[in-house]
Amino acid sequence: MNKTLGVTLLAFLIQGCSYQKTNVNNEIEKAKYDPQFNSRVRVFSSPEVTGRYKSFENCEQTHQIKNENDAGFKGFRDRTPTKTYILWRRADLLGMMEEDYKNRVIGVPPTVTTESVKADRLGYNEYVVPAGKPTVFVMNYLAVSDSGRFWCHPDSAYLTPVEGKDYEVKLELEKTNLMSTVCKVVVSEITGGESIRSVQSVSSNSCASR
Repeated sequence: MNKTLGVTLLAFLIQGCSYQKTNVNNEIEKAKYDPQFNSRVRVFSSPEVTGRYKSFENCEQTHQIKNENDAGFKGFRDRTPTKTYILWRRADLLGMMEEDYKNRVIGVPPTVTTESVKADRLGYNEYVVPAGKPTVFVMNYLAVSDSGRFWCHPDSAYLTPVEGKDYEVKLELEKTNLMSTVCKVVVSEITGGESIRSVQSVSSNSCASR
């Protein structure tokens, strides 16, 4: 269920800072890809935006999900601390861990989205998923500061990908009125043949009925 967010949420978007990322080839994940049987998906996350995904054999199995934290859901990004920062902090002064500065990639073409987040807190990882079988994407937003705690848990997205196609999954904020903003999980297909590809939103509720 979408939760409304106060307009104060927008104040958490840190301005004027650069979060330049390094692309790291994920050869183990890349080796899983066969365009006859698989699709590739690029998922966006940040310290505030987290997500998980899981593929199922059919829609009936997705209806049996009791808890989206259950074993089997894979996190978009492993944010286990790998170093200690100043004053024994778990993250740097920008709230970023070492892994947050890396995009783990498998060859999905760059898009207008990846261009737009080059210096943003959002980064991305790329994964191989089975084609023709539903994959569920769960995302959350959580920002904490001295002013309070702001969060949002949108409805999950359900995608049955087509073999050989590439997709992007990201959380988007949508302002509904002067005082509130809602969030949603948006799934897009990567299209075109340009060096920087376009994206086109696709249906993400094929298995959503519970």
